[in-house]
Amino acid sequence: MIEPLLNAIAPLVLMMALGNGLRRTLVRESGVWSGIESIVYYVLMPALLFSTIARADLADLPWADLLTTLYGTILIMATLALAPLLWGSTHLPAATRSSLFQGVTRFNLYVSLALGVSLFDAQGLALLGLLSGAIVVFVNVLCVSVMVSLSSGSLNLQRMLTEVARNPLLLACLAGGSASAIDLTLPAFGWQTLERLGQTALPLSLLAIGAGLSIQKFNRNLGLNLYAGAGQLLLKPAIAWALVMATGLDLAYGAVVVLLLATPTAPSSYILARKLGGDAHAMASIVVFQSVVGFASLLLVLSLWQIVNGVRFT
Repeated sequence: MIEPLLNAIAPLVLMMALGNGLRRTLVRESGVWSGIESIVYYVLMPALLFSTIARADLADLPWADLLTTLYGTILIMATLALAPLLWGSTHLPAATRSSLFQGVTRFNLYVSLALGVSLFDAQGLALLGLLSGAIVVFVNVLCVSVMVSLSSGSLNLQRMLTEVARNPLLLACLAGGSASAIDLTLPAFGWQTLERLGQTALPLSLLAIGAGLSIQKFNRNLGLNLYAGAGQLLLKPAIAWALVMATGLDLAYGAVVVLLLATPTAPSSYILARKLGGDAHAMASIVVFQSVVGFASLLLVLSLWQIVNGVRFT
């Protein structure tokens, strides 16, 4: 039962390692990798999300249970991250606390979609894309509002809404959902173009993630990294699993939810930390730590899901 997971995860690890190697040898210019990241973020990934969601029939899904499980898990993790502030017992500066918050609430869209392509059928992949959009909205609202509040002492609603409204991944999910609702018809070459753009998104994004990893940061803030890693990679999927069982959600849908909530935190957390006054150095070390150990934890979590529930991934 583990072999399909290994076959799905191993190529992702190798592509990230290749990206890191290319960054050190053939393509050392940071501007090249920055350009690749921009193309993936603004063009390729939106094309993948739109084309996947637009052609899926998602009308009869159990949205109440799905969103309860997704949002409930994230809210529990958010509460655990912020609870020490409520009773004044935290030893972390506000900026570092905001980076910890991102480290246990955000998710890695690229890794989840790359795995989803190998593990799920077309309907499961479409659900993965749509739920990713739902999380992008929710988590961005949470993270931006918390970070702005911690850095300035007050909530800037206009700034928060601006950051969320211009997110290209969110806009692609909303457009795909609308296209699905109206049963949008495009010429065959239109869908093929979107598909091929989407197919290039995942390998390029993994190469770029690997290129951005600095292994020297792995041991920085090790205590904080371990704490955030245990929360994000083990506790978070465990809570999601418990909520899947509590709501009676179909196991096929539950697998999508657990995968989404078991991935490492998003590399874009570092950019948000720099923009909104978070602890960028702590955030970078959290991202590197979770990216390195996250594939092993994903293998553990998804293997246990198969064994305990007696199901197999496609």
